[in-house]
Amino acid sequence: MRTRTATVWTAGIGAVALVLSGCEAPSGGDSELVIGTENLGGYNPVNGYSVDGNSPFYDGLLRLQEDSRTGEMPQLAPALAAEDPQPNDDSTEWTVKLRDDVTFSDGSDFDAQDVAATYEAIVDPEVASESVDAFRMIKTVKTPDDHTVVFELDEPTPTFTSRLAVGILPSEAIEEDTPAADWKVNAEPVGTGAYTLDSLTEDTAVLKARDDYWRTTPELKSVTLQAYADTSALAAAVKDGKVSGAAVPPRSVDQVKGDGQEIYTARTADWRGLTLPSDNPFTKEATVRKALNLAIDREKLVDEVLAGHGTPASTPVGEFYGDAYDPEAEFDFDLEAAKKLLDEAGWKAGSDGVRAKDGKKAVIAVTYPAGDTVRGDIAAEISAQLEQLGVTLDIKGQEWDEIEKDLAGQAIVYAGGEQPYNIDHQIRASLHTQTKTSGVFDNPANMAIPGGDELLDHAAVETDEAKADADYRDVQAKYMEAPSYLIAAFLEHTYVADTEGWDIPDTTFEPHVHGSDWGPWWNLADWKKN
Repeated sequence: MRTRTATVWTAGIGAVALVLSGCEAPSGGDSELVIGTENLGGYNPVNGYSVDGNSPFYDGLLRLQEDSRTGEMPQLAPALAAEDPQPNDDSTEWTVKLRDDVTFSDGSDFDAQDVAATYEAIVDPEVASESVDAFRMIKTVKTPDDHTVVFELDEPTPTFTSRLAVGILPSEAIEEDTPAADWKVNAEPVGTGAYTLDSLTEDTAVLKARDDYWRTTPELKSVTLQAYADTSALAAAVKDGKVSGAAVPPRSVDQVKGDGQEIYTARTADWRGLTLPSDNPFTKEATVRKALNLAIDREKLVDEVLAGHGTPASTPVGEFYGDAYDPEAEFDFDLEAAKKLLDEAGWKAGSDGVRAKDGKKAVIAVTYPAGDTVRGDIAAEISAQLEQLGVTLDIKGQEWDEIEKDLAGQAIVYAGGEQPYNIDHQIRASLHTQTKTSGVFDNPANMAIPGGDELLDHAAVETDEAKADADYRDVQAKYMEAPSYLIAAFLEHTYVADTEGWDIPDTTFEPHVHGSDWGPWWNLADWKKN
């Protein structure tokens, strides 16, 4: 999830506003495009920015393709790699041939040393990368020549190609023995991408297209990122006609959309729900957690909170993972069954309607990041539904620094799907108990699923895809008996934009992170004037 740090990583998390030539804009000078965002800076791929290979500043060895709308994950195609990566027989070694015609924005040549330096930094404990767990299997990175990289892994990793999309830095930009959060590139990115950062202030960033970009010559020459205080401020700017579009909460798109604007949507692995605190006498019981999941009408939540822009979900695994998805791993709404489970577990309704056991009330402290209206609305809807079960949610909005202080004692309105392009990280980050490489917000309550860790560890190294899929289905089945979350829905990201005068690529399948690097703006280098 790591949403707290993600808002620093990307100039695009949360709501986004778009202005094209001829429209009123808050700033941007002669920019052809002005994109509003809640945060600027944090442009360091070693610390998680562009970890999925999507950025105006950076390219990865592989890059995402457009969403084919087939219901499956998008393909990864060679970018800085000259051809598809090649594994050895047991997927413990991957060889990548590199392009020889690429330069960084500082004019230096791209080569194998840059790739090695970037990946070695990610797994270096001194660097303290936020995304290290996804790269935990890397043992060494060898460079037999300037245009070949060989990744040697500690364990078989058949899904390793999904780790090859992270943006590549020049080796000279790597700051050894220094936390990645403090590196110069956070504010002065140097990459092989289509755009450079021309200037950066507290509330404005100006991007300029490169005429020497290796893949194409961008027709969109200038982009301004304009910071806003929060999603509400962005929505108000759209509604007042100050900007021509935004990535807005799903049920607001119809109210925000104006003349000449279009609604753009993107499928995602971005799920929402509640963590269930392990340090709470009520939710620490597996039977209670199962009852809470049965008491939620997910269809109603999707319809009323997400305005239909989403799908009900009970686990972190959706149909888009193919045979690894267990269609039986879905909680049907059954309030009476939920009440019976709580009664049998000794949680009886009191005179005030709130359940209690041994003097302890069925009360859950719930927090969400202040200013995130979607999460606040989800919390309110879940609270209203659980009142019928005799359960009370005590909800408050907080800043992430405060939320982080009590991850086991309070529920968080959680966002999953940070790195969804392989199921290993999608499900491991949420369900595996914490390890030495886990992020702060990986399984925040550190809740265990009986037998789950062993299955996840085995699936990650299983080279027989059918056997790995069976392991993942087994994890989902075990989760249904002892759920560690109250997962509600996969979101569909919704954007409003005026793109008149341009032919633009389709959206792609998105992770949790979204905004100015995603939606209709995910591939600015391929925007074409019509």
